[in-house]
Amino acid sequence: MQITTFLQSSSPRMGLGRATSMLLAILLTLVGRTAVAQQVGSSTADIRNVIVTSGVSTSTVSTTTYDAIQSTAGAGRFAQRNFGTLDVNDGRLLLQGGTVEITETNDETYDRAFINYGVSSGTFASPPLGLAQTIELSQTGYNSSTGVRTFSLSNAARDILALATVGGTNSGSNRFDVTVNASGSAPDGNGGFDEVVITGSNVRRRSVFTATGIPSTVNINTNNIQLAADGNATPSPYYFPNTGTAPQFPGFNFTSSQNAGGTPGAFDINNGQLRLLNTAVTTNETGASSVKSVILYYRTRTTTGVVGAFNPITLTQSGDINNGVRTFVIDPASTNNTNSQPNLIATPAVTAVGNYVVEVYYQANVFNSSASTTTTVTYPSSSNSSFAATFTVGGIPIATTIWTGGINDNWFDAGNWSAGVPTATTNALVRDLGAGNSVPYPNIYSSVVRTVNDIPNGTVLYNNATSGPAQTRNFIMGGSSQASRSIARLVVGQLQVFGDFVNTYDSFIQRENTITEFAGGDQNITGGTFTRVDISGGGTKTLGTLTGLTGDTKPKTSGVMNVSESINFLTPGVYAAAANPLAVNPFTNLANNAGILSTDITSPSANRIVLADRGATNLNNGAQLNGETDNAFLFGFVVTTRQGVKTNENRTYGNIGIELNFMGANAPGNVDVTRNTVESYSPLAGRFGIRRIFGVRPSDAATNSGGLNATLVFHYRNSETVNLNGPNTQTPGTGSIPEERLTIFVSQNSGNTFRLVGRDGPVDEVKNTVTRTGVTTFATLTLGDIDNPLPVKLVAFTATRTGNAALLNWTTASEQDNAGFEVQVSTDGTAFRKLAFVASQNANSAQKTNYTYTDQEEGKTGTRYYRLKQVDTDGTESFSPVRTTSFNGAASVATTLAGYPNPFTNKLEFNLDATAVGDGMAHVQLIDMTGRIVREQKLQVINATLTLTDLDGLRSGLYLAKVTLPNGTTQKVRVQKQ
Repeated sequence: MQITTFLQSSSPRMGLGRATSMLLAILLTLVGRTAVAQQVGSSTADIRNVIVTSGVSTSTVSTTTYDAIQSTAGAGRFAQRNFGTLDVNDGRLLLQGGTVEITETNDETYDRAFINYGVSSGTFASPPLGLAQTIELSQTGYNSSTGVRTFSLSNAARDILALATVGGTNSGSNRFDVTVNASGSAPDGNGGFDEVVITGSNVRRRSVFTATGIPSTVNINTNNIQLAADGNATPSPYYFPNTGTAPQFPGFNFTSSQNAGGTPGAFDINNGQLRLLNTAVTTNETGASSVKSVILYYRTRTTTGVVGAFNPITLTQSGDINNGVRTFVIDPASTNNTNSQPNLIATPAVTAVGNYVVEVYYQANVFNSSASTTTTVTYPSSSNSSFAATFTVGGIPIATTIWTGGINDNWFDAGNWSAGVPTATTNALVRDLGAGNSVPYPNIYSSVVRTVNDIPNGTVLYNNATSGPAQTRNFIMGGSSQASRSIARLVVGQLQVFGDFVNTYDSFIQRENTITEFAGGDQNITGGTFTRVDISGGGTKTLGTLTGLTGDTKPKTSGVMNVSESINFLTPGVYAAAANPLAVNPFTNLANNAGILSTDITSPSANRIVLADRGATNLNNGAQLNGETDNAFLFGFVVTTRQGVKTNENRTYGNIGIELNFMGANAPGNVDVTRNTVESYSPLAGRFGIRRIFGVRPSDAATNSGGLNATLVFHYRNSETVNLNGPNTQTPGTGSIPEERLTIFVSQNSGNTFRLVGRDGPVDEVKNTVTRTGVTTFATLTLGDIDNPLPVKLVAFTATRTGNAALLNWTTASEQDNAGFEVQVSTDGTAFRKLAFVASQNANSAQKTNYTYTDQEEGKTGTRYYRLKQVDTDGTESFSPVRTTSFNGAASVATTLAGYPNPFTNKLEFNLDATAVGDGMAHVQLIDMTGRIVREQKLQVINATLTLTDLDGLRSGLYLAKVTLPNGTTQKVRVQKQ
């Protein structure tokens, strides 16, 4: 197939340049490139062959290279070929690529070549179709004497049969066409270059095939997968497991830029980084089937030997469903992913230098609403199949020295260790010595002389005057349970940990006025009980995530860090002149970058930082968070409590960024404060909060004596005001809020709706604070945009059965640009339809407004689910919580408790009868079918709603939910975990 593009002006005035500009938009679309100036090239392009895999089943599949030069039918030719009748489920028709030759002329140089292809219903005689699909080829040769440049690709695996059956339609006879285009550059005559293209959109080779059968209701397509070598946070390129764009994931050999132990391209076994950063998966669903979740499974293994199990990463849906298509991606802070971006070099299978394989496959969990069944679809679909790539590990493993206690309890005595005193480059393992063993565990007395009973001038037990801090790379505390564990004590001075900290059973003991410093780059910390913690060395210190460390037993995920004195980010100069001895680090180089301390925000009860209340160990100030900047901070969930808070005293709650001074006659009692710096509320498009959320919970709301009143100072970091309004609360977006527009909002229903608190005067952009006096509501607080406020709307919504009708009532506290409410109903809790539209009584109102609607549809049976879609005047939409009403039995029987969604995955919401239930604490139990209580929790009833979260750990099956309400009554409902 030879394509020559020649453009001649029909008018002397028009000229080549003007004619070219008229075609620019079309050519840019074909090639996918952007240029300031672009010309059509005079070179020629030949498509030499096309490579196709075809067969009526997997057992008959074969890959053939077809001649694409000839335009007439014949043996071994692509043109006029009939690939036969193929079942859409069992058959195979894949375009793998081919070869293109470009003969360059007029100093043109082409660096990109493409095969364009398309599929549509039709025969050889059908009109030509647009070729919207492309495969980019890789340059494989250049002949300088002839000016011929060659591009090839042989493993694109583009599914042509799937293109013929998108959405379950378009079966029967189909056209499958291919052509070619290329792009490059040519001298512009002024010392620069213009972009030039060759396009063959009017010349093509065509084939046909017949599609039969009913397509699967759900298909998975992996668009890309991204792995980062050597810790690069923004790697390039993406790797594609099922497309022709180079480089390919299947069969790709990942290499390191470092030379590990003399092995070129190998990853260092101690600190190599090959991190699985991201993937993009699309699913296509039709009919009654819907994709509830997609899981990526990965594992590493040696090229020979034992093969271990796959590890799951639950992907996050990005955006809304569009014509049956959903997109799923890796979320770095995704729910229930203990390591959502794993380092493949640190997985348990990588134990020695050598060659390794990384394998991945995908699984979609599909719910069929008509059959009420859940099934799975995998990709690749063939049994025991996965995508695989390779990498090499080299270097010399870091030595581990093991505590033997052969002489005494002195950490700094080499005779107590199997391979000498640990250093910053060696691992320290303290094993569980077992019951009845008299061998002492290590005590750290750094930079001091220890005497008998620590009496001055007493007999010297050991002299550590010049020891400096105790150091270790990975610090592993062995054990198998809380009752069988090792012990290590930091008694005097400092311990510096440069690697991971494995303290699974909280057996590391830190005494007052000592320092535990996490001084490496990226580190994992299981948690524990600490006095003072210093953060230095850069990188991210991740709480509660461990991979590949064993010690005496397989490590477990933990993640609570209890701190009694302080957490200090050692940014340059912060503590150089500190007068408080608790804030002085005598050993650390203050020039080091501090780093980030990170928690898993999806499991705040199990993965958090706890700052202690006021006490003697922290000079009666409470544990403090010091030295946070935009480059060094706590990224996650922190909680602290202050007992017996009085009026007219300003409290900073551990310096976590909120100040409260309660005024007047009423004191708040004990005050719990939480801070979340991972998530930002974005309940409506274009309306969002910053990435800092406080929860303030006084134990005494003084509701019977006039309530509480306080001055509130809200601190923020500049980086928390950008990258907002992402596809979910955790993932970064593109929105931002200018500092001068920041103001305080409060929510009393977990961020569903907000009320404006406001601010006094302008924002202090130097101190990064927003201040408000006269604050009387204490719940969930964040900063939003004063010009694009968070929704300040729905405060009550009920649905009550009255005979054969359902009466819906709802109330707004205020409205802004509100067009009205679309009342929606569902019979399965998933698919909602419109019943009516109730217009706003006042589109902009600061007054309480009541609404009502009666559902009088005939033939109601079973449970009906109701919700409101609130619509702004600009078209922006938001949804209310769901309310349920039962139409089983007589009209006097109403459902007062319903679980939603049902089946549930990781979250279960209970909707109560708001006419009979007030706000207060409820007791919730989940009971399995054996009668065992598997989840028990006290929850606050807010607007007749209770919400249980973090339910992924429950097994699939039926459960009985038992709820004891604030008024003492008990209600039950049967729910299913899918």
